[in-house]
Amino acid sequence: MKKFFFIYFVFCLQFAFCQKISLREIAPKNVANTENIVKYLASQLKDRYMKNKATGTYYDDIFRINIINENYNLSLSQLDSLRNITMRNNSVTAGAMGSQFEIYINTIKRAPNKNNFDKIYEEEFKKKYEKLPLKSQIILSQYFTYDPIALKKDISEIITSNIKHDSIDISDAIKLCRKYNIYDVGNKTFKLGAQLLKNFEKEVFTIYDSIKVTTKDNGILTLSVVVNNKAPKPQSTILLNTIYSDLKNINEAKKLASDNYAGVILNTRGKYLSNNSIEPFEHEVEDINEAINWIIKQPWSNGKVGMIGGSYLGFSQWAATKKLHSALKTIIPQAAVGIGTEDFPMNNNIFTSYAIRWLNYVVNSKMTDYADFSDVKKWNSTYKQWYITGKPFRQLDSISGKSNIIFQRWLNHPSFDDYWKNMIPYKKDFSNINIPVLTITGYFDADQLGALYYLKNHYKYNKNADHYLIIGPYDHSGAQGYIKNELKGYTIDSVANIDFNTIWIEWFDYILKNGKKPSFLKNKINYQVMGTNQWKNVNSLENISKNTLRFYLENNGLLSDVKISDKSFSLLKVDLKDRSDADELLELKNEIVENKIYTKNSLIFTTNPLDKSFELSGNFSGKFKFSINKKDVDVYVYLYELMPDGKYFLLSSYMDRASYNKNNEKRNLLTPNKKETISISNNKFISKKIEKGSKLVAIVGVMKTPYYQINYGSGKDVSDETILDAKEPLEIKFYNDSYIDVPVIKE
Repeated sequence: MKKFFFIYFVFCLQFAFCQKISLREIAPKNVANTENIVKYLASQLKDRYMKNKATGTYYDDIFRINIINENYNLSLSQLDSLRNITMRNNSVTAGAMGSQFEIYINTIKRAPNKNNFDKIYEEEFKKKYEKLPLKSQIILSQYFTYDPIALKKDISEIITSNIKHDSIDISDAIKLCRKYNIYDVGNKTFKLGAQLLKNFEKEVFTIYDSIKVTTKDNGILTLSVVVNNKAPKPQSTILLNTIYSDLKNINEAKKLASDNYAGVILNTRGKYLSNNSIEPFEHEVEDINEAINWIIKQPWSNGKVGMIGGSYLGFSQWAATKKLHSALKTIIPQAAVGIGTEDFPMNNNIFTSYAIRWLNYVVNSKMTDYADFSDVKKWNSTYKQWYITGKPFRQLDSISGKSNIIFQRWLNHPSFDDYWKNMIPYKKDFSNINIPVLTITGYFDADQLGALYYLKNHYKYNKNADHYLIIGPYDHSGAQGYIKNELKGYTIDSVANIDFNTIWIEWFDYILKNGKKPSFLKNKINYQVMGTNQWKNVNSLENISKNTLRFYLENNGLLSDVKISDKSFSLLKVDLKDRSDADELLELKNEIVENKIYTKNSLIFTTNPLDKSFELSGNFSGKFKFSINKKDVDVYVYLYELMPDGKYFLLSSYMDRASYNKNNEKRNLLTPNKKETISISNNKFISKKIEKGSKLVAIVGVMKTPYYQINYGSGKDVSDETILDAKEPLEIKFYNDSYIDVPVIKE
């Protein structure tokens, strides 16, 4: 046994050693040796970096490494391999990616001694540029932007922090080579390349940047406009209203212009060159109309406007319809935020901790604070500190480093009151929306609840609504066109990988240019059934499934299709003062497909193995009959398919504040120890084939996580409660007449 352990120990040492590169030959001491260090590492990596070979990641790393090695022909070949892989999902990106390095390499090959470098570089740049399709030309600018100061700092930090005992991990060596490659090539060519690009673009586009429009109440809006010089005038306009101000946004307008539309970027009030305060969501209803008024007066406008965009941009399109401008002819809201209590900053009246992170993202500066938003370590630390100290949720902004007036304003509106209603169409407002709408969302889109809220209310209050839906296995970015083949452990069906960009332009051509309706839209509701590799099409959400399977929550942990005594119950006790689970909660990956599921502070209910396969399409519903020893509680349900292979597939989720269950506009506290009822609604829509032999699993629990408010049940405003309000552990009884209805289409 000892001999075996020794051999195993030696093997592990050898394995660990092979993951490092020794630097004893050059003994680096400081940043001054950077070039020697990087060239030596690149020479070692060309043979030793084999992980993920033949994947996009591998080729993206290795072609850069071989530029440093001056093995230019091999580098170009590897860059082609990367493009071929990318071409499968994004031909526009594939055409442009790596062009900055390809042009540099071809210039070096022709001017090895730097004679006439700039002249030859311009020739190579023009040659490459003219070969690219227009849409690839448009995004080329993003490959010629870089921050030499930040790169130099990153390079220094990698060397200082990761070279230990005269060696460096292969992963850190790769990072160092990538950073140095950009820094080196960037210093030599990016400024020249960016200027050449501007010169070439002037032939195709006329760009009006930094236009200021003054609103009736003296607000300042900043617009950027791109018009295709070769397109006939006047033309229809596609408007994007964004709070994510960024100089790169102009590329989105260029893409629209390449399809013969005037592309307009509208920065929300307070952003970019506006000197107003930044107040997210509050001014779109009026400001977008002001921008449209300006657009239709321009000589390049034919008086027709469409809108597109995702997330906040999706919300803004619905805001624009609250007081619908006659020139606004259609909208394509993607993953539209359901502002207020629908999904952000609350989900069924429960505030999310993410709200303060997002607010810093958009209000820290006139542009967009990517660095702060991307600092996961900082934000997890903030959430953890709030969670373990038990301070009121209202102090979350201060814990993050500074107070935020918008965050505090939001917390003062825990109901769906006039503050939120004024931002979007409300009830009868939807009856006046008589323009065609194309909504996009996904089963795993964080804003699916918002997207479907608008659709359902549009149909509810306008029986003639011309509203189409595309919904499939997409997350928030996927619903905006960035579809992932692998999504949190789930490989999507090939038929789900559709070309959204083509559909969107076809839609605009259909509405604004009297073209044909996109052939993909077979009916009003178009949804992909996961596991079947097919799309289905119906004329309304209600017609997807009219059949349900009802399962009762038995106190033996069974999801039973037979109702038993309504006096028996399953008891759950949760100590709201216990914060020992902070780290494990923050480390949860929350995959779609998982080997095991997290079950603390919850009860597990499981069906018997299913004797037939069926299609689950729609929203699960139901009623929970329960009693608690407090005045309020936040509950959740996760519905899984436990597949025959033992893995769990997340089907849908639901959370709700019990005191708002009957009316999200008014809080009604519970009576302790009295039997109450929660009706399950406003949860995630899903469509998936459930396999024979699978089991359905419902995880039913009480919300206690760093990612959301903690409702201590005292009856106070939840934002003001502290851990001192927890007192005795929460006890909740789920009675056996509680049930879940699962929508099914039987085969």
